[in-house]
Amino acid sequence: MKIAVIGGGIFGVTTAFMLANENHVELFEKNNDILKAASGSNQYRVHRGYHYPRSKETVLEIMKSENSFKEIFSEATVSNYDHYYCIAKKNSLTSAKQFVDFCTKYGLVINEAKLDCVQKDSIDLCVHVKESVYDPKKLKKLSLDKLNECNVKIHLNTEVTNKIFGEFDRVVICTYANLNTLLDKFSELQQEYQFELCEKPVVKLPNSFHNKSIVIMDGPFMCIDPLANTDLHLLCNVTHEIHQTNIGKIPEIDKEYLHLLDNGIIKNPSHTNYDKFIKSSLDFFPEI
Repeated sequence: MKIAVIGGGIFGVTTAFMLANENHVELFEKNNDILKAASGSNQYRVHRGYHYPRSKETVLEIMKSENSFKEIFSEATVSNYDHYYCIAKKNSLTSAKQFVDFCTKYGLVINEAKLDCVQKDSIDLCVHVKESVYDPKKLKKLSLDKLNECNVKIHLNTEVTNKIFGEFDRVVICTYANLNTLLDKFSELQQEYQFELCEKPVVKLPNSFHNKSIVIMDGPFMCIDPLANTDLHLLCNVTHEIHQTNIGKIPEIDKEYLHLLDNGIIKNPSHTNYDKFIKSSLDFFPEI
């Protein structure tokens, strides 16, 4: 069977080389390389479920997908960092007891801990957990190796059109934010989504944060994550990382942001909420 996979993110890549075991598969990516969009611009955490104490379905799905990710991409997984989750004393949607009960219920390992870099008066609980991150450079190399081993034909810098449905026996759309773009002739398959244009600052933090991932839960808070195999961290913030949001069939992005998308780490970007990231973090991370 002749199959086209649209989108060179982690879902498209994995779909392509798995289907290529018994089929002729071609992978189409609009950017000049694979893993350049959402798969290459996030906090690179390999979730185990700690992040979602209010969603049973998400936790169960993550526990299953974490195992399969590590089976396929173990060489890109980095486990030599210390990971912590803290429950905020104020404005958390989950209490310390509820979080502990949640972890116990789903077999998520936690050990109560103390962190000098976290303001103790701002949290009710701090636990050390078993989690990992992935190295985006190693993930890209491993993905390309697997695609080549399975003889997947890769088309980069390629925007596909509806013609592709007549050229292949099956078409698999793995374009994440652009899922509806190719479905204009299949309106019954289109769905509305919430789209968010997010910023993830890359920073050099004081030594007290070295090799640490710290998540503040469960509300309008933040987290810091190490950028694998570097001395840098990524900042995430539930509120301030979002520059634009809309609900609909396609993302609505102002032209002034387009040059910032899918271009990796950009030094001194023209639009940033960096100051807001730092200011809102001070209650929890005074040294930041």
